[in-house]
Order: sequence, then C-alpha cells, then structure tokens
Amino acid sequence: MIPKNIAIAGAGIAGLTAALYLARKGHSVFLFDAAPELSEVGAGLQLSPNAMRCLQALGLGPALMSRSVSPASVNIRSGHDGSQLATVPLGRIAEDRYGAPYYVIHRADLQQLLLDAVLNTPEITLHLGTPIESAEISGERIKLMGPAFSQPLADTPEQFDLLVGADGVRSKIRQNTVGGAPAKHTGFVAYRATAEPPFDLEHLLSTSGLWLARDAHLVQYPIKNGKLLNIVAIAKEKWEEDTWSHPVGRDHVRKHFRNWTPDALRLVYLPDTWTRWSLCEVDTRPAWTKGPVTLIGDAAHAILPFSAQGAAMAIEDAAVLSKMVDKHGATPQALQAYEAARRPRIDKMAKLVKKNDWVYHMGFPLRIARDLVMRSNTPTQLLDRLNWVYEWTPEDTTN
Repeated sequence: MIPKNIAIAGAGIAGLTAALYLARKGHSVFLFDAAPELSEVGAGLQLSPNAMRCLQALGLGPALMSRSVSPASVNIRSGHDGSQLATVPLGRIAEDRYGAPYYVIHRADLQQLLLDAVLNTPEITLHLGTPIESAEISGERIKLMGPAFSQPLADTPEQFDLLVGADGVRSKIRQNTVGGAPAKHTGFVAYRATAEPPFDLEHLLSTSGLWLARDAHLVQYPIKNGKLLNIVAIAKEKWEEDTWSHPVGRDHVRKHFRNWTPDALRLVYLPDTWTRWSLCEVDTRPAWTKGPVTLIGDAAHAILPFSAQGAAMAIEDAAVLSKMVDKHGATPQALQAYEAARRPRIDKMAKLVKKNDWVYHMGFPLRIARDLVMRSNTPTQLLDRLNWVYEWTPEDTTN
C-alpha cells in the first residue's frame, strides 16, 4: 500500500476516530476543525458493544474503562405512574454475550481520550481554527477551500488524495461539495444537563433509566466514574432560535413534565441549568460520496437519538472507511465501497429510531397495550432484540 494524504474536516468523535484508524494504515492524516480549541459539547453518551469493539481495536479499551461506567441494566418505566415496564440487562451479562462492554461516558472524556491518542500519533497533523468550507475536485485530487487555505499552510500539502467530511449535522462538506441538503429541525428538542444526585437517588448511579410518556421521554445514566447523573429530557417543541443550542433554566424544562410521576420529576428538578438543543436530521437518500470526497457520522446520516446509537454509528463509519481504504487504497473506489457497506445498517437503524419514536411517545389508550407487551417480555428476550445492533463488527456489512 502506498501512503496517501488524507484530509478530515471536523475533529469531533467521528473525525478523531477516523484519523486514528487511517493513520494506523500508514497514511498521512491532516485533521482540521473550525474551533480554535476543542471544548466540551453536550454531556453524556452511550458506547454499546459494537462501538466499544472498534475503540478497543485502537487500543483504547483500558483508558475507556478508567473513565466510564458500565451500567447493570436499562430500567424502562412509565412517566405517568412510575411503574416498571421492562428491564434490559447490561453490565457483565452484555459483556459476556457480546465480547465487549456497554459503557456510558461523558462526551468530553471520550473526546479528550481520542484527542490524546491523536496528538501521540506522528502520522496525524491537527489544525484547529481552520474551517473547511468546501473542496475543489480535480480528477482524483482535492484542494481544500476556506479562509485559512488562501495561502499554503505550513507542513500541509496543497492537494489531498481523499477528503472525509466529519463536520457534523451542519456539514459544510455535505452542502458545498457533495451536494446534500441542509439539516432540518425534527420537531423535537433535547434538554441536557448533569447533576450530582442526593443520597436517596445514589442507586441510580449503577443503572440507566428510560421514562416514557406522550410526546416526551426522559433518559438518565451515570457519568464521571459514577459521580454524576447525565439527564436528557426529550420533548416535542418548535425551534425558532438562531443558534442550535442555548442555556435555559429549570422552569423551561419543567413545563413538559408537570403531569409526570414524582419519581421522574425528582430527576427533572435536580439541575439548575440545562442546555436546550435543536434535534436535527438530514436526508440520507442522496449520495454521501462524490469522487474522492465522502461523509461520515452525522454529516452523512444524522437521525434522532432514539436508539442511543449516534456516536456508535460514527465510530463504526470510521472503522469501515479504514477497512475499505485498506482494501482499495485511498481512492474513490474505496469511498464508494464504504458507502455501499454502511447504507443497509444505517437504513435499518433509521427504521429502529422511527419505531422507537412511535413506541416511546404513545398516548392513551395505545400506551396501555404497549405497557402490557413490555411487561410480558423477559429481560433476555428484550436483549435478544438488540443482537443485530450489539453483535456488529467491522467485518459485518450485511446489517
């Protein structure tokens, strides 16, 4: 294999992971991000066994173990009356079944771990404060466009063999180079916060929770080595702001949960401040690839976070992209093979998200039937339904 020069737009989880995978194949990777420094965005995220398997392949397993929590289960409860609907076993049961753990972690901790690995990889050059707005394609070569590229950058080639757009749901590469549409607000917002639980809620630091009600749901799980609770409140709401996120007070969140069970309201009342996020999606039907340019992660296929697989899909993308580049070289053929390999799984995940949207947010009387069905399933049966998600490896391109 002949080493090539590969540019990556975006130093989030997708971009950092892709950089590490591609550098391990011997390529020179140039990672660009518009931010002058990489700071915390969001709060917690979930790393299921399919994602962990990819990160372990990069040698990050021990570091992740030291910064994460492995919840024993996901406890699904009614937001109306607090009753237990179902339990999905995780912890040791999931690790024994899938050969990799299920972790929850603060996004900033994962990003810092990946960044440390990038900074210790000689084949990767990181340029912060350097936005890529588009790319000029000439045959199978690429010239990056943006304010920083009006003159050659030090230690950076003027042309690249591949460009990977990992610049998120508002991707400039998708809109300006590949030809995709802007992201659209879905009609849902996410309120995110972290809080230290009081003594009588410390039992929540060993499990994850999912609370269901009409037009809204609530998620909680431990982060920061089990010291804090990550709380996410999802609700239907219009978005009329100029920005994609902004801080709000607790009263703004409470209005969606006034009629919920007191057990759930304890969680809603814990944080003093929240961050309100517009939940956006992109049309995944147009091509993600144009010649030597492709998209990964949310730039390619942002969907609603109703399967806790957003970060996992980006990490999987990076692993499969690297596999195809290894197989076909740093060529447009490799990018086409990557997209073809990923589309069936992304389409199947989108269907799961749509189904979960319907199931999570049922109103009366459908929720009565839903609750009965959930209670009739054993924990093992519920975990079985997720086998196709958690068993995945980079060698599996069938779902």
